[in-house]
Amino acid sequence: MLSLVIAVSDKSEIEPSTRIEFQPFWGLAALASVAALWRYAPSGLWLLLFIGIIVLCHEAGHLVVARKAGMRPTEFCWGFGPQIVAFNHNGCRYGIRALFLGGYVKLWGMTPSSVLPADFEERHSYRAASHLGRLATILAGPFVNLVMAVAAFAIARSLQGESAGQALLAGLDDLWFVIEATGVALWTWVTNLGSYAGAVFGSSGAEPPVRFMSPLAQAQQTGEVVAGGWVGSLQWFGILSAAIGGVNLLPLPPLDGAHAMVTVSEWLGQKGMRNRSLRLDVKRLEPLAYLTLALLIVLSVSALVLDLRAVGIG
Repeated sequence: MLSLVIAVSDKSEIEPSTRIEFQPFWGLAALASVAALWRYAPSGLWLLLFIGIIVLCHEAGHLVVARKAGMRPTEFCWGFGPQIVAFNHNGCRYGIRALFLGGYVKLWGMTPSSVLPADFEERHSYRAASHLGRLATILAGPFVNLVMAVAAFAIARSLQGESAGQALLAGLDDLWFVIEATGVALWTWVTNLGSYAGAVFGSSGAEPPVRFMSPLAQAQQTGEVVAGGWVGSLQWFGILSAAIGGVNLLPLPPLDGAHAMVTVSEWLGQKGMRNRSLRLDVKRLEPLAYLTLALLIVLSVSALVLDLRAVGIG
């Protein structure tokens, strides 16, 4: 695969140069995908932009706090799949990948038994940090999303004529409303799985007790709010950011809430048993992580089925 490497001098940095690696093929493929979305499904491109900003800021929260806690992240990426562009700076590799559907920060030592690279010092690992440092690192991502949601709601209120103080308080109220509504919807779905399955697989066309939006419906909604102006766009952005931040706080692996739960449980166990060597391994929750991912996939696919049926397809 053809790749380009560009050296950019910068005397103000610790490193003498920054090597920028670029994969032209995947860059052109991503550009073509974006152009196709803009031509045939611009609402999908707007949704991708909204989600991209939310995810990028979420991962940046993890990155910044991890460094403050003494950890050394080695990779920060937006997207998954083949690499488009990347560069190394201060021991961390920053990059953009071809599938703009998420992002991640690479932290070593996430479990007590994980093996570190030969040139990586234990003191910079996740497991070597204090419980407070680990908890702050994990919660930083969802916290950034919640703050972004409040800011978006408040700015939207300001554009509607409310004062700064009123807009901020209203933004906090809007955040709580979204989190509460999301929690109620999830609980309703869990406690009415039979009715939901009947609505998805049945032929009666009955409405399920709760309806989640598939990416198709989310894209359509995004296109409509963008066409309606700044107020609606900011409100919708706030809803997406609040929902992503709130869901990530659920104590289910592989979500951030599970890592936070393990950290707090380990700290309480060490205090209660007076045994500082006690370690809890989040890796033991892997079966539950696979189950969570499977449920999310089922929820997304079933939501798509219902949305397609609502427009007369299927």
